[in-house]
Amino acid sequence: MIENNQLLALIPARGGSKGLEKKNLKILNGKPLIDYTIQAALDSVYVDNVFLSSENIEILNYGKKREICLIERPHELALDTSTAVEVVSHFIKHQSLDSNTYIAYLQPTSPLRNSVILDNAISSMFKSGLHSLTSIVELESSPYKSFKINNQGTLESLFSEHLTNASRQTLPKTYLANGAIYIFRVQDFERLGGFPSNGGLPFIMSKEDSVDIDTQDDFFEAERLLEVMNGRI
Repeated sequence: MIENNQLLALIPARGGSKGLEKKNLKILNGKPLIDYTIQAALDSVYVDNVFLSSENIEILNYGKKREICLIERPHELALDTSTAVEVVSHFIKHQSLDSNTYIAYLQPTSPLRNSVILDNAISSMFKSGLHSLTSIVELESSPYKSFKINNQGTLESLFSEHLTNASRQTLPKTYLANGAIYIFRVQDFERLGGFPSNGGLPFIMSKEDSVDIDTQDDFFEAERLLEVMNGRI
């Protein structure tokens, strides 16, 4: 528990998926993909309660089997166009959450994020005195060297042109949210109308632990990494 306030884990898991059919229930090294995130949340020493948000009866039944709290999400909030902000807003209203409650938003497509990583993130945020955290992974290619094609059909650097000519070693390191862990207070989410990020604590994860399953290739890579971790390779 953080600062004597509740910390709730919210796992969003819709039934549909463009890249990989029924991926949240797809068997990964002997158990459904979603189970890795459920187990991480259940094993956390900081998480007070675990909630599963889904419109899919199979996923909800699996959550019931794991004895976690179920949030039946409306189908209109489980479309390809539905956003994480809508899912969290529905959760807050459904549970009538206190403004000081913390939410750990844990996407089930990050199976390498286990309870040790999760607890390290929560503990780091607590010690920092900050009220939000986003897990990130370092980018291999610097966006400072990126271009776009403008309306005239010519090349245009996204940043100052001198940065595209700078050596990679002199440019600042840049990071991308890896989707594994977002932690924030209800009051900050409602004030911003979305996930707080600026001013929050960065939690850097390795490229391997940051695997985010969207395609079959991602699935195979997660399978390989889990086998390595389990000493099978």
